[in-house]
Amino acid sequence: MKRPMKSLLAAAASTSLFAAFAVAGVTVASAQDDSLSQGGPSTTCVTTNPDGSPRAPHPGDCAQFGKAGQGRSDAKAKNVILLIGDGMGQQEITLARNYLHGAGGRFEGIDNFVATGAYTHHSVNKDGSINYVTDSAASATGWSTGTKTYNGAIGVDIEGKPVENLMEMAKKAGMRTGNVTTSEIQDATPAAAATHSVNRKCYGPDESQNGEGCKGEAFDPQFREHGGLGSISEQIVDFRADVTLGGGAKSFGQKVKESGPGRNPFVDNTMQWEAGKTVLENAKEAGFTIVRTAKELDAVKEANQDAPVLGLFNNGNMTTRFADLRPSEHGSQEAPHECTTQDTGEEPELKDMAAKAIELLDDPSSDKGFYLQVESASIDKRNHSADLCGVIGETDRLDETVKAALDFAKQDGNTLVLLSADHAHSAQILYDATDSVSATSRVKTADGVGMTVGWGTLPMDTILNDPKMSTQHTGSQLRIAAYGPGAENVIGQTDQTDTFFTMANALKLGDWEPAKANNKNQVDVAKARPAVNARDNCYLVTQDSSKAGNCAQFGAEGEGLDDSKAKNVVFMIADGTGDSEITSARDYLVGASGRLPGVDNMAFTGSATTYPLEAKTGLPGLVTDSAASATAWNAGVKTYNGAIGVDLAGNPVPLLSELARKKGMKVGNVTTAEIEDATPAAFATHALNRKCYGPEADKNKSSCQGEDMSSQYRENGGLGSISEQLVDFRADVTLGGGSKAFDQVVQKGGTWGGQKWEEGKTVLENAKDQGYQVVTTGDELDAVTSANTDKPVLGLFSEGNFPRHNEQSIPELDGAVAPAVDCVANPERPSTIPELADLTTKSLDLLKNDNGFLLQVEGASVDKAGHDADFCGQVGEFDEFDKAVQAVREWVKKTGEPTLIITTADHAHTSQITAPGKNTSGRTIKVHGQEGSDIVINYATAPSNDEKVALGGQTHTGTQMRVSAEGPGAANVLGQLDQTDIAFVAANALGLDLVGAPETIDLTPQWDKDARFGKTSAGTSSWMHWGLGLAGLAILVAIGYVAYRSTKRDSGVIADEPHALAES
Repeated sequence: MKRPMKSLLAAAASTSLFAAFAVAGVTVASAQDDSLSQGGPSTTCVTTNPDGSPRAPHPGDCAQFGKAGQGRSDAKAKNVILLIGDGMGQQEITLARNYLHGAGGRFEGIDNFVATGAYTHHSVNKDGSINYVTDSAASATGWSTGTKTYNGAIGVDIEGKPVENLMEMAKKAGMRTGNVTTSEIQDATPAAAATHSVNRKCYGPDESQNGEGCKGEAFDPQFREHGGLGSISEQIVDFRADVTLGGGAKSFGQKVKESGPGRNPFVDNTMQWEAGKTVLENAKEAGFTIVRTAKELDAVKEANQDAPVLGLFNNGNMTTRFADLRPSEHGSQEAPHECTTQDTGEEPELKDMAAKAIELLDDPSSDKGFYLQVESASIDKRNHSADLCGVIGETDRLDETVKAALDFAKQDGNTLVLLSADHAHSAQILYDATDSVSATSRVKTADGVGMTVGWGTLPMDTILNDPKMSTQHTGSQLRIAAYGPGAENVIGQTDQTDTFFTMANALKLGDWEPAKANNKNQVDVAKARPAVNARDNCYLVTQDSSKAGNCAQFGAEGEGLDDSKAKNVVFMIADGTGDSEITSARDYLVGASGRLPGVDNMAFTGSATTYPLEAKTGLPGLVTDSAASATAWNAGVKTYNGAIGVDLAGNPVPLLSELARKKGMKVGNVTTAEIEDATPAAFATHALNRKCYGPEADKNKSSCQGEDMSSQYRENGGLGSISEQLVDFRADVTLGGGSKAFDQVVQKGGTWGGQKWEEGKTVLENAKDQGYQVVTTGDELDAVTSANTDKPVLGLFSEGNFPRHNEQSIPELDGAVAPAVDCVANPERPSTIPELADLTTKSLDLLKNDNGFLLQVEGASVDKAGHDADFCGQVGEFDEFDKAVQAVREWVKKTGEPTLIITTADHAHTSQITAPGKNTSGRTIKVHGQEGSDIVINYATAPSNDEKVALGGQTHTGTQMRVSAEGPGAANVLGQLDQTDIAFVAANALGLDLVGAPETIDLTPQWDKDARFGKTSAGTSSWMHWGLGLAGLAILVAIGYVAYRSTKRDSGVIADEPHALAES
């Protein structure tokens, strides 16, 4: 599509206006800052040499922002506390919150960070190829050393060479150090903090007692008797952290085989080993204070290099909080279980271990601080066992510990606290009480509703019958959060290795120069308003109507991080795109270390819950559909699945688009779906059911037929079908598919909102009669030069949804072990259908005016491809969406329009990134990744693997979603939100009153009434009049000055259904 040239006059007028505001003392963002990084470390994260041999990445090579870091903050910290929820992806955070605090509740620790972001965590195989599913060893090495390495590696690169870790750097700088876990202290995460081993299973000096991963001649060089650094247990003693607490006593009982000094390659140590004695006996003789119970730990009064503390509270991993709850084939049909607390005997709680470590490490009188790593290890371990209650209990433990760390940091004022995970895992929140091909468990949440969780990364028979089974990690990017000096440097899209430099730079460690704080994307996180417990207001079972903001975590006022105002707001919605879908698309399109040009370069990133409410009870449903979700961010109101712009009682609720129209703003609605589909419908219409497409009930889906739905139709006194309402609303620009429903015949005529409807004519014929400019091809859209309420643009480019960009790919039952395939372009996609980026840019050009605009753009078919288990469809549609995001960012930069851009999704979906060579409960497909390595995608939420069911019957999942933004007010998406909060991020930036809207927006049938809203045009507006009244003479001076400068310069210049089988 050709993009029309902007007139110099219009550009000068726009520049003059904003210059005038600046002279008048009005804060107006004239342009959005570019991202701090655009392409990712594609030139530095090199893992093979030109001859194809492996190359070991160096520290920082694969970090998105290199050694220097983002430079959002250059504040320095005295102390750093790193908290790790092993295996804690977005699914695990959400399901644990649902059970412990309710869907609208909040964790006291995990949810109470303001600085939040997302990070990738892939590893690099020994041959230099990329592994898209990491393990804890490679991950922990990533944040501990800033280096990518192979799965199983502890503190070494892909050549097996030790790399200095942060704990060693801190100790060399005179800082105190601590290492706390609920696992064996030799396990991957705590081991990588302080040791170096070619394999994570090299626990003790007796090779015969170690795991299979550390046996045989290949591992001899690890052990002391062969000149190596020694086992992990020996190295823990060698390193001599001031505080080391966890399980793993059994390996400390192995006997040392080689006498002599300690061999840590980076720090001086005084350790002298005596062969024939156990590791623990050697530690005692070296001055370690050994504690074995909570009581003994509590009695410790000091920890230092003379008397370091070694706490070993279990022979293996420490006891979990809750007893096991294992899944079954039909676990979703069982009565909801409640988790049972276990007796942990004399073991200390994680929060108490962490608190004691902080107490022992903190020395206010010293100018030297401490570095402490704390891990809740068995979120991962219980996930491997498909133990839902175990996962929940260990997340609860972590939350308590996070709260304790935050309490210390807030009092101390000089401590950086970070929270993240090493990798995502297998669990998925599914539609409750619904069977799938995955093994499932069902529990009763704090809200009193059932929650079904599935494990589908192994064959069901293996999960149910193999006692040694271990479900897979998954490759989805992870949430990272921080508090304290330098916390802002986790915001946005980073990699796990960036975290090392965030910590090292805050502590002034390292021989490189950290980035200086820049003026881009700054935010004062201390300004954030406290969140509320939305459960207090959200679940009002007996109410007759819903109030906007009742379910928002920050209420109608919003988070308050950025009170600046936007002229325009653009919602960018990637339907069905959770963190897993974003990650797999990135892996395929630009590589695991690459950077998506649009989505990844947004300035601010947070997470948002997506739960709907049940119409009958008012209580949460835990997996949403697009209708309830889109209503949430367009109206600030929670509603039931299938509802379009109505509350639980079916009453219409005011929408942001209606408020924008009332204010005199232009509005636009763009999608690659049928324009009547849930997301675009919820932007501008009100319907009891999302399938009320057209005025002929018998031609709509069955969900919009029958007595219960009759009140929707105009002949029965209702607001009418979605297509009729879209015409009524008269958005300046409406573009998408769905022409078929516009061919339905209108059943009742008359004057509605100032426009004449003629019974017997189609919706489309009526639209044309009412002045619409109807276009059906890209060329016809190109020819449009203006759009307003007198002559709105209606683009209908396909009968149904837009055809996908790629041919459909078919996963198989053995796809993970089958040869990899490539995605290929869909030859049946007509050239007459414009690209989403072109539709978006054209809409921006048509909507640009003095009063501002509100635009929603949806990439719809990531979701529809997800339902079909069509990975190539997903990546093709996401690629189109990301290009549209990039186009909006470029338009804003070019025009200087103060525009808030918000990108998010309505819900997560089914796809998971799993390991090659491992079949699952569902269907898998293996594709060639960008770097030449293979990516495997799993689909395991359909009720059957039969092709007729599985290719169309994959379902949404209930995890919280990534939300990102840039522009005026963008920082208000940081932290932990609900989807309804997003409505207020936009409303507050535009000065729209959603709470008071019911008093000002007429949502009754509009027969024989005048138009609800005024006309839009490109002429001088209230925005200009407001500026003139405020600035007075300053306006004239500014305009004259800009005109003078301009003269001088020129003279020289889907089927997205809420349940199981999706309707076609």
